[in-house]
Amino acid sequence: MNVSWKRALYGSLTALLLGTTACASRAEPDAATPAQAAVGAEAPEVAHVNLIRQALAKVSLRADQQQQIDQLAAQAAIRHAPIQQARQALAGALADQVQAGAVDRTALKPRLDALQLAIEQSRPADRVALLALHHLLDPAQRNQFVDALEAQFRGRPHEGRGMQMHKWAADLNLSAEQREKLQVAMRGELQGKGGGRGEWRGQAEKGKQLFESFRQDQFTIDPSFAAAPNGVERRVARFVDLAEAAVPILTPEQRAIAAQKLRALPTRAPAAQ
Repeated sequence: MNVSWKRALYGSLTALLLGTTACASRAEPDAATPAQAAVGAEAPEVAHVNLIRQALAKVSLRADQQQQIDQLAAQAAIRHAPIQQARQALAGALADQVQAGAVDRTALKPRLDALQLAIEQSRPADRVALLALHHLLDPAQRNQFVDALEAQFRGRPHEGRGMQMHKWAADLNLSAEQREKLQVAMRGELQGKGGGRGEWRGQAEKGKQLFESFRQDQFTIDPSFAAAPNGVERRVARFVDLAEAAVPILTPEQRAIAAQKLRALPTRAPAAQ
């Protein structure tokens, strides 16, 4: 396992466990759409529930354990509904602005604040659910669960933002000139944000510790880590940066396609089967 893969794995799985702890029955996830991939960091209720579901499908569970895990899933679905609604409202507001050809951050802020609040309100119960899952599993099952999560990332390499934007470029049928302009805009958007890599390394290291702790009989969450901001505001801001840079470059027809993709962004995890 190389170093960069480890960082991507533990950083993503940390967000999975601390950002969303829903567990569901054994069902195969739907394939991610290009729009979901492009804003995937903003839709953990879709991506992370599927990862946990698939991992638990690899665990040898007793019938009574499965019943309790299904109950955790049902509770999480109710708990995360306000997050999904807030996320959809934010995506819809940004879509309207993209289609109109002007991004207004001030107008988006109430939507972003509502999303932040919904996430923060869900977090305490999410952590309780994670502790409950740990308590339900015996040592062998906990190892199976973490091993299964790691195997999923080995089978599906982490997709960087460059690949995500490449998919959008293809879907929007960008010309060579538009692609070049967008690349310049993206480089400008990334300038002065080099600290993000150091933050990611720190989060990944703490995530590794969290997962190793989950394997143990005594599972603890570092209070300082658990209380740290989840970065949703920063991630949304960066995506808005890209949208703002792209709007003047896109034609009205392309803006309409981009807006449609944003409005169609999945915010609800597939129902358990």
